[in-house]
Amino acid sequence: MRWLDPIRAALDASPYPCPVFFRDDDAGWADQRLFALLDVFDRYGVAVDVAAIPTELRPGLTAALTDRLVGSPLRVHQHGYAHANHESTERKHEFGPSRQVSAKAADIAAGRVLMREAFGELCDPIFTPPWNRCTPDIADALITQGFGVLSRDSSAPPVQRPGLAEVPVTVDWFGHRKGARWTPDELAARIAAAVDAAEPLGLMLHHAVTDQAELARVEEVVALLARHPHVRATSIVELAMAPEPAR
Repeated sequence: MRWLDPIRAALDASPYPCPVFFRDDDAGWADQRLFALLDVFDRYGVAVDVAAIPTELRPGLTAALTDRLVGSPLRVHQHGYAHANHESTERKHEFGPSRQVSAKAADIAAGRVLMREAFGELCDPIFTPPWNRCTPDIADALITQGFGVLSRDSSAPPVQRPGLAEVPVTVDWFGHRKGARWTPDELAARIAAAVDAAEPLGLMLHHAVTDQAELARVEEVVALLARHPHVRATSIVELAMAPEPAR
C-alpha cells in the first residue's frame, strides 16, 4: 500500500488534527454496492454522509438505511430530486440556468417531502445538487424548506447567502484530468495536498461505480484515516454547525 505514503506523510507532518468527512452520492442506485461501501465504514466506525435521490428511494432501501442510521455514525441527506438533467447545451444540471426558479423550488420541496417521509428527523438539513452544480437562485428555496447546508465541489463559487452554510467536498475519488482518470498515485497526491491546506478534507465517493477493486482501495484510505492520530473524522452537519477555525 505504498500509494498511501504521501497521505501518511502529510498527516504525520500536520501540526493540527485534520477534519475529514466522506460524502457518498446517488443512494437509490446500485443498492448492493451502496451497502458494501457502508460495511467498510461500519468496520472502522467512521461516519459517511449519504446523499440520497428522493425519487429513487424504495421501501426496502429506506428500511435498510433507517436501520443503519439508528445508533451509528451514518448520515443521510437530500441529493437533488430525480437526478435528471434539464440542460440541452450547458453542462449537466438538475437545478441549472435554463429552468425557472419556481420549477426548481418545487422540485426541492417535493424532494424534501419524500426524504421526510422516508427518514423523518434522521434526515440531515443538507442539500447536495446532482453533478455538484446549481444556480445561486435556489438559495431562498433551500432556506424556506429548512435546509441549513449546501454541499457541492470546492471549485463551485460560494453562494454566500446568510443562513446557508457551505461544506464542499475537496477531492473527487473518481476525479480526472483531460478525460483521463487520476491514477491511485495522483489521487493520493490530491488527498495529501488537501491535508496540507487549512480546510477540512472532504472525499466524494460514488458507490454505483465502485467495483470490488475500487472498494479495496477505499478501505485502505478509510483504515489509514480512521487510525491516524492527526485525523478528526467528522460529518457535514458537524462542520456546518461548529465551523473549524483556520489551521
